[in-house]
Amino acid sequence: MEAQPIELTAAHRAAAARHRRIVVNLDTGWGLPGVEELDPAVFVEAHVDYLAGMDGSQVDSIWWCWGDMNYAPYPSRILPVNDEYQRWCQQGLDPMPICVDKTRERGIEAFCSFRLNESGAGGSGTGNPEHWGVWPAIKQHPHWGQPSPIWPAPFQHFNFAVEEVRQHKLAIIREVMENYDFDGLELDWRCGYGCLPFHHKWEHRDHLTAFVRSVRQLLLELSQQRGRPLLLAARVPENIEGCHWDGLHVERWIQDDLVDLLALGCKSFEVDLDAFRCLTRDTHIQLYPSMDDHHRAGGYEQPSIELYRGVASSFLQQGADGIYAFNWYPVPAILDHRASPPQEQMRRQALCEMGSTETLERRNKVFATQRRGGGGWSECAEYFYKNSSAFAQLPKVLSTASIDEDGQPTETYIAIAVGDDVHGQADAVERVQLRVLLSDAAAAGTPWKDRIHPEPVTICTHSSRNCAEPPVRAIQHDLRARVNGVVLGEPALQEGWLVYDVKPVQLALGRNVVALKLQDGHRTWGDQVTVEKLEIEVKYL
Repeated sequence: MEAQPIELTAAHRAAAARHRRIVVNLDTGWGLPGVEELDPAVFVEAHVDYLAGMDGSQVDSIWWCWGDMNYAPYPSRILPVNDEYQRWCQQGLDPMPICVDKTRERGIEAFCSFRLNESGAGGSGTGNPEHWGVWPAIKQHPHWGQPSPIWPAPFQHFNFAVEEVRQHKLAIIREVMENYDFDGLELDWRCGYGCLPFHHKWEHRDHLTAFVRSVRQLLLELSQQRGRPLLLAARVPENIEGCHWDGLHVERWIQDDLVDLLALGCKSFEVDLDAFRCLTRDTHIQLYPSMDDHHRAGGYEQPSIELYRGVASSFLQQGADGIYAFNWYPVPAILDHRASPPQEQMRRQALCEMGSTETLERRNKVFATQRRGGGGWSECAEYFYKNSSAFAQLPKVLSTASIDEDGQPTETYIAIAVGDDVHGQADAVERVQLRVLLSDAAAAGTPWKDRIHPEPVTICTHSSRNCAEPPVRAIQHDLRARVNGVVLGEPALQEGWLVYDVKPVQLALGRNVVALKLQDGHRTWGDQVTVEKLEIEVKYL
């Protein structure tokens, strides 16, 4: 039977179009265990004050995530109470209305973020595998689950191809949205690893579309009862192909007006905003590309403010409606032992800068090309795409053949987005540099004195390859680099990186292409030279 068309009011579309410079997905469970001894009002107020209480904060929307939604932090008729919240519930304390009220007092929008199929610690909040198990609902209904290919047995994921699973999740959402006065709901598919049968997700996409439609209809029903809009957001992978990989038919969701806001990606430096904008053009749907400050991008486990500025600048230049910050953990006084003061300062500074082109203008930036993996996640999309960045360009092996099998010259091409009009602001630019980190497996065993750095160079952590093998010194002369077709001069060496000076006129606003070519000169190169990281650094006067 054909689904009934969705009808949205003018007030609904206007609410969706609200200006949100920065949206924060706030994982409150990060503070547990330990803070449940606090009054929940103190706990909530500390978080809101951290995000919105500082001068210049650009946080306009907080999406409250109260755990995996398999255990409840509130009195529930459906779910057992999360172990860490038992003390609050025993005292009759409910944090949910408090977070709505405290957020609204600051003039900030409040959403509930719903993790669809979390893989956490079975409600213990500890992350200890000894506590992992099967969610209570799956224990009662074994056919609702499917074995996890990534987490230890006996863990299982919900299978949304089973209708009862979709009804169970919808009932939880109804309970929350009926009882608490949120402005909207986020369906977080990033935390939905195994929502459909593995290796067959796209074939079962209609089940997830049916679920999203049922949530939309529920919220519209509640909107009519309350006399004000209830918005629906969805968090999906950073490109259309990744959505397909995970069984998310976003084209249909957009076409049928099933969502109002899309949060794109996770630890993303590159988001296919052009493709999403083509789908959402002439609609009310807003786009918010995501940056994750916990599960960080591969090679950038210690991000700088310059890097976050560069990513945000590129997103806004490509037409993002705002920036989505995930795991941007507040570090109020009650939790200040969880992070270092410099890291806290960086996060607070970013929350005052990265939501506006005005506050980003003429500030030092680093623009980077995405690496696969990172944040403890696989570099391969064997079971799911989300979190993997599996379609990213790097690492990439350089072609070492001077001509291909058809007799044509060869180069290796890597795209990198630059969000600043560097040429247009050349009078304010101190320097621009292209930075290239290479690894040459064939150099292993070569004396360190003959290489460009006297020890391995750290790439990232928790990766298939955490350190780069510095190439021999001949690479400095034999690697030709071009930016947008312009040949650059010979590079300098800095801590194992090749660093090229770039003129502002050589860069374009938006997408740039770097071409690298190994030329046999001082030696013959093997096929084991890999581009690990590629950056453009812009420093202003």
